[in-house]
Amino acid sequence: MQLTYTSFDKTITEDFKQLPFEKLLFFGTWCSQYLYSKYAKYLKEKDDIEGYEILTNALSYLWTVVDNPSAIDESIVDSHIDNLHTIDIDDFELEETNDTGIMKVMECLESALVYIEEQNHEFISACAYFPLDVVDIILTNDFGLDTNDPNKHIDHPVSKEEFDAQFKMIAYLKKNEVTSSDKHLFR
Repeated sequence: MQLTYTSFDKTITEDFKQLPFEKLLFFGTWCSQYLYSKYAKYLKEKDDIEGYEILTNALSYLWTVVDNPSAIDESIVDSHIDNLHTIDIDDFELEETNDTGIMKVMECLESALVYIEEQNHEFISACAYFPLDVVDIILTNDFGLDTNDPNKHIDHPVSKEEFDAQFKMIAYLKKNEVTSSDKHLFR
């Protein structure tokens, strides 16, 4: 069967409905970790050390909760969300890969944090799309491809690599327990 964004969405929605809170939080944090490891450093290059620390602290808290769900404290969650909103993005160019990457790190962290409070799998589904949003910018900028039709380049090796990593992780989550030590699995 040909992979489309519609079939991807249907698949992850069905899979995520079956996974417990801890495994879904792991998936959202795993996506955040991946984006963080690729793009958070660009905040430092923009001399936004405070913004970089905000991302680092939010990610660290999420991994703490993955390993110890009893560490959930809504006031801490709200504080991390509020802090994410203080990062200055006014000068970001959303056509630039690194700027989009930073934005997607922020969005992914926020979605995972909101998931803790709302426990709605749609926030984790959003986390699955944030790396794909960056892939779209890479295909447009670095490869000069027309990405107006999202399914047109879904089989491109850069897209395929991200879809494959996510499908492998979902399959792994269905059968295995995970901890923060698994944060780099399949990536």
